[in-house]
Amino acid sequence: MSESRLCPQRLGYVHLKVKDLDASLAFWTRAVPLEISARQGGRVYLRGGLQHHWIVLEPAAEPGLARVGLEVENRALLDLFEAHLRGLGIAVEAGDGLDTERVDRYLRFADPAGNPLELYCDMVAMPTPPQPRTVQLLDIQHVVLGAADTRASAAFYRDVLGLRESDWVERDVCFLHMKNGWHHGIGVGGFGASGGGLNHICFQPPGLDDVMRARAIVRKLGYPITMDLLRHAPSTSVGFYFAGPDTVAEMSYGARQFAEDAPPKPRLLARGVDTLDVWQQGLVDAEQSVVEEMKKMAERQRGG
Repeated sequence: MSESRLCPQRLGYVHLKVKDLDASLAFWTRAVPLEISARQGGRVYLRGGLQHHWIVLEPAAEPGLARVGLEVENRALLDLFEAHLRGLGIAVEAGDGLDTERVDRYLRFADPAGNPLELYCDMVAMPTPPQPRTVQLLDIQHVVLGAADTRASAAFYRDVLGLRESDWVERDVCFLHMKNGWHHGIGVGGFGASGGGLNHICFQPPGLDDVMRARAIVRKLGYPITMDLLRHAPSTSVGFYFAGPDTVAEMSYGARQFAEDAPPKPRLLARGVDTLDVWQQGLVDAEQSVVEEMKKMAERQRGG
């Protein structure tokens, strides 16, 4: 894909502050079949591919989202991003983090909802792939973040970071894609009264068999399935959601992927459970909305 457009390539990793590291590790290595790549500076780094990490766990008295890392192809583009962000008056922390963060260079700042973000280039690569697991994962695919003002957050990701809008659910939720073209690398929406925060993280298995194996493992381990098998109308992906001690995870495959030179015209989709799951058409109250379903998922995550 072209490197000319100023936009991140892909979702790279999510850094979480956690209360109980042992409980978190059990979830991320068993229910989500990630492998520990390193323990360093009190943090645990977990990977699902050759990249050094997809998830970072850091013990903390106050759990929550520490950072969402977005990968930029090279240092030259990262330098352009730095000049761009500073030119807009956005507060940016820049650093070289190879020894401590396992990325060569990073820029840190926040979105309008206060969600902490990082643009980085050149993450350390591992010399061998993870050990074979029953469930195979291709990538960490997307995150969905809270936003008190969905329009303002969507405008930030579009106009400042260069993501392209894929679809809206009315004006409650916006899905945006990066250069790798998956229907959304970032979703933003009004999922909580406080505005920001992590709603869920999605991982991409190669097909239905791996999704179903993951579901069987989650059930056996006793983690709650918060939304069972469904097909999303915006992305067309098929998967399920389950809750761990830190956040909700999604396993899904079959998402739409857009070519860099053929961006889609964003649709304005109606609210409704059949937007969340097309298989529910005609089976549920049409007034029940995707936003309400996401709020319920966030409440389960908080223990509400």
